[in-house]
Amino acid sequence: MHQVSRNDFLLRLEKTPVIFDFILNLCYFSAQRKRGIFYLPTLNRTKRYEMHEETVMHDLKAKGLKKGSVSKWAAVTIGLAATAPAYSLTGALGYGAAGSGYQLPIVFILSVIPMFFVALSYKHLTTSAPDAGTIFTWGTKAVGPKFGWFGGWALLLASVLAGVAATQIMVNAAAVIFHLTTIPKWFHIGVAGLFIFSTTYLTALGAKESSRTTMILTIAQYGILIALAAFLLLRVTQGGAVSTAQTFSLEWFNPFAIDSFTAFLDGFLIALFIFWGFDASLAMSEETEGSAEQAGRSGIISMIITVITYVVFSTTALAYAGIDSHHQSSLTFKDNIDSSITVLATDIIGTKGASIAALIIGVSAFSATMSTIMPAARAALAMATYRAIPKRFSSVNEATQTPKFATWFIGLMTLIIYSTLSLISESIIKDTIHSVSIAICTYYSVAALSCALYFHRTALNHWGTAVSQVLLPTMAAVVLIAVGIFQVWNMIDPNYGSSGSIAGIGAVFLIGVVALFLGIPLMMWCYFRDPRFFHGETLPLERAHIVPDSNSDNTSYTTIPCHLSESSLSHPTEQIELSIKDERNP
Repeated sequence: MHQVSRNDFLLRLEKTPVIFDFILNLCYFSAQRKRGIFYLPTLNRTKRYEMHEETVMHDLKAKGLKKGSVSKWAAVTIGLAATAPAYSLTGALGYGAAGSGYQLPIVFILSVIPMFFVALSYKHLTTSAPDAGTIFTWGTKAVGPKFGWFGGWALLLASVLAGVAATQIMVNAAAVIFHLTTIPKWFHIGVAGLFIFSTTYLTALGAKESSRTTMILTIAQYGILIALAAFLLLRVTQGGAVSTAQTFSLEWFNPFAIDSFTAFLDGFLIALFIFWGFDASLAMSEETEGSAEQAGRSGIISMIITVITYVVFSTTALAYAGIDSHHQSSLTFKDNIDSSITVLATDIIGTKGASIAALIIGVSAFSATMSTIMPAARAALAMATYRAIPKRFSSVNEATQTPKFATWFIGLMTLIIYSTLSLISESIIKDTIHSVSIAICTYYSVAALSCALYFHRTALNHWGTAVSQVLLPTMAAVVLIAVGIFQVWNMIDPNYGSSGSIAGIGAVFLIGVVALFLGIPLMMWCYFRDPRFFHGETLPLERAHIVPDSNSDNTSYTTIPCHLSESSLSHPTEQIELSIKDERNP
């Protein structure tokens, strides 16, 4: 008889087709629910093994980061800051209202659903592997090295492009504060340099210092937004709303009142991406105080606070300003549609409102940039630690215990890209910002698929985990992939964006796709430079599995990541009775 070695068996097991493994687990789950135990075909003797779920990822490496340097609430504020509510709302309110009308609040609620499913994926994966590499580490473990590497690249790309967007917003805010009607090139470069150097410096100081700075800026940002919403509500209750605005109605929260699917889709696509950034807090899980499970909750909390903020503010803004595109104070008026916060602040406060709005938007851009540099630098640190990119990025400063080299590299790359594009054309900067949605859909899809594939062997033991660890993440991945394809289709249109087309193809598409797929030659270069990571030597493939308890039987055996012990392989006629014990319900 041909003998199969243990290593060969494990390798074959890890490569078992997902659908086949899913069916086996479903049968296993049904048997367990019906009889409490699981039987294999029997001829001879019987052994009884107590089993438990093994969901923790192994072979993760310490990176020199300081555990406990980020408090639990500081982690939440990092996620809040990365979503940048002030400058996200300033564009999303006008364009969202133009697309979905007074149903914008319910569109915000509906659009957060797939993002919430992604947040659940982050929570489960962080609990199993609180690793700074997040997408990169989880994708590599659950699917394979190339999948994880490309997810990490998409995260890095999205973070850099987000920094470019925040820099442009800061330049515009500074121009408003200094009352500049036209912005010269030297002003672009000067403000961009000061902005990026200051945010990068504060981020490199240390996780404790940067998280506290982010917390202060986020509290200030939310404080001003709450005050502005309160003033808008006061005006509405006093009868001072714009004359064409409708009176508030609960019908605004009725999804069936949306005029058409096109109206829903227009608002949905705008709203979907303003929730991006909650995951920044999860990249700090190795430095966050408390357990891995507690660190995993920070993204969920950030998401809940963000959606409440967007729904409340959009409701008060609609009740005050309305959506009449012909009224000069309306959210959808042609001169207001991309500067809603500024228009609302000016109406409420007066001429100084524009400067106050510029200040809050600048604060939002500053804290958001810090919060996107932090996870990007730690993703690069993790990739270098596992030899997926050059080792130089794995260096951690001994004094601050932060990845200073990776942090400054991310910051300088952002400055170089912004300065280069600003010298060419400001419209290219706008198109570069629009193209970030492709990278976002890519790495969030990687996260959701990684969760479903990593837990699919154990999740079916309980209905709750089957839904939250497999079903909902899979649904999120399907939605995000569909949205990504739809966005790509739109971007191909030569009329999409500000900088026209090249050979009849929209410039936004070329920028987004070329930037994303630039990762393929970079991956190949990293492979030929050091192939150990791509061969699974530094971060091997692994999925959650069921293993026997060490004290379940007097018989000695070797545990392997499946439903059987290795000893059973040499006894095909043996009956094994498995009694499952879940760690969560001993």
